[in-house]
Amino acid sequence: MAEKFPWWLPRAFGVIGRIAPDFAARAAAELLTRPGGRNPPQPWELESSTIAPRRLHMKGRLEALAWGDAGPVVLAQHGWRGRPTQFGPIAVALVARGCQVIALDAPGHGVSPGKRATPRLLADSLLTVAADLPGIRAVIGHSLGGAAAAIALELGLQAHRLVLLGSPSRPSRFIAGHANRIGLPPKARRALDDWFDAHAGRAAEMLDPVSLRFGTGVRALVVHDRDDDVIPIQEAELLEPAWPLARFLYTSGLGHRDLLANPGVVESVADFVVDANVTDPDSWRLQPGGAAETGSTGTVPSTAR
Repeated sequence: MAEKFPWWLPRAFGVIGRIAPDFAARAAAELLTRPGGRNPPQPWELESSTIAPRRLHMKGRLEALAWGDAGPVVLAQHGWRGRPTQFGPIAVALVARGCQVIALDAPGHGVSPGKRATPRLLADSLLTVAADLPGIRAVIGHSLGGAAAAIALELGLQAHRLVLLGSPSRPSRFIAGHANRIGLPPKARRALDDWFDAHAGRAAEMLDPVSLRFGTGVRALVVHDRDDDVIPIQEAELLEPAWPLARFLYTSGLGHRDLLANPGVVESVADFVVDANVTDPDSWRLQPGGAAETGSTGTVPSTAR
């Protein structure tokens, strides 16, 4: 969610933030939560697939792409300036294993309604769609969509598997980083924090994945590349003590987006979603081009909410 701003913007926010801190905070929130388009597609997104997705018009006027038409449902949520087609390789692998995949187009990205995108808004979209979908097997999220997937489970979405791909474990830190970049004065910063707390329905950091604990029926997989230049590897490593029984799969040389198309990652994610036995280390060896180290496996511990 980090953006490049014109040189004069911090000066303007510095002045306005001292005169009208609440107004400055609302303007800062608006600036932070508008994606303003999409990233260019990756070359592998443009390649022809063995299964062509179909467009779905979902509840709440949300749009989605779907692969397959039978079997347990796997929901997928792209990240900031992403698109549903990024899940094509994973979807093809899951359809071959008897699942159907529905990848939501996030609010604020030009197809689904709305102009804003936040982890809470994306989580609410997943909940809206899930209400009409029986038999959800898993929720998969890339980047900010991974944080949204975790939040959706916290807020009541029923699924047995959670997969985070290149996802932040502390998205609430984007708020402070944004305030620093635009030079927001202290009083306006406090108002910005209040805005996001109200938007989240609780203190924003309480919806960070690192703060969440799920029931014993949820198994989690965290996949992250050590060369990710968008979401640092430390974000995944911070989840290890927080989710001690989750599986962690670390790759190298794939970066932030090619992670989604690497054959080894694709197969590992698909196996995790459909296979009840995910404890065999040999089943987690990635193909060349995606060398991996694996952590523990199991259920994310349950704590009182």
